[in-house]
Amino acid sequence: MCRSHPGLSMSGTVENLLRLARESDAATRAMLARNATTPHEVLAFLSKDEEPRVRASVIANTRAPFSVLQTLTEDENAAVREALAKRVADIMPTLTSSSNDRLTQVLHPILLKLAEDTVAQIRFIIADAAKNLSTVPRDAILRLAMDTEIRVAEPVIRLSPLLTEEDLLLLISSPPTTATLQAVARRTGIGEAVTDALIAQGDRAAIGLMLENTSAKIRAVSMEDVLNRARFNPEWFPSLMARPALTPDTAIRLAGVVADTLLRPLMQRQDVDQALLFRLRQCVADRLGLPQPNLPVGMGNRQIDPVSKGFPAKSMVWRTDNSGPRF
Repeated sequence: MCRSHPGLSMSGTVENLLRLARESDAATRAMLARNATTPHEVLAFLSKDEEPRVRASVIANTRAPFSVLQTLTEDENAAVREALAKRVADIMPTLTSSSNDRLTQVLHPILLKLAEDTVAQIRFIIADAAKNLSTVPRDAILRLAMDTEIRVAEPVIRLSPLLTEEDLLLLISSPPTTATLQAVARRTGIGEAVTDALIAQGDRAAIGLMLENTSAKIRAVSMEDVLNRARFNPEWFPSLMARPALTPDTAIRLAGVVADTLLRPLMQRQDVDQALLFRLRQCVADRLGLPQPNLPVGMGNRQIDPVSKGFPAKSMVWRTDNSGPRF
């Protein structure tokens, strides 16, 4: 402990402690930097120490003035800046929304600098601490949301209460990465303007995540657009079928898309009678209440016997036996 060193007495004058900070070994200087009674002048001196562990010890001292901490945002050692980020992350929940709050004012420039650090882990520490807070500087949140490292941006994009719909639309129109679109798609409660913009971008993964997001609001006309694309993206089917509050028209349209897509490999077979395939399409359309398919070219008025071919007649209905419902 501090008392083990003959010169490490906090009752000494500032001059004595500065001499100790200059002449003692690194372990003693680190102890001096952590001591809660070390004067600010000495902490400022130690914040420029050649040993990174001494500078990190200054950061760990809860009495270190913010003016000293701000100088350490420029520290050449990433471990020192990471220690500073963790210290700031611990302080952030205590901030208030008042623009006159002294702590907010002095922490603001430190937080902004760390949000722009060249090391992604340091930016992530700040983003993770800020993601749910409404009292952190909005410009820091915007900077983090635009980060090209998605692990930094995603927590803020998905959860920050400070991001507006206009912010989200800007992220969609000029995404730093394609993963940015996916993070927006997963945000709770995104509105119709945002989902319209996501659909317009055409990113398959983002649209799929948007469909999985049951809180996302999607216009009926936009859902029609999604259904048109869904036949080429069958991985969307489970999410589409699980969407809440589907209108009857949308549900029927979706059923038709799913049936058409799943039957496509069968319909493309060359070794199956074309009249039989046409009858199959008729049955599906009839069951779903969809328009009947056009007669394929070359079939003329040819008809097939649905019984001999093993298919139900046009008035296809669900029947139930001991094994469950079937055609």
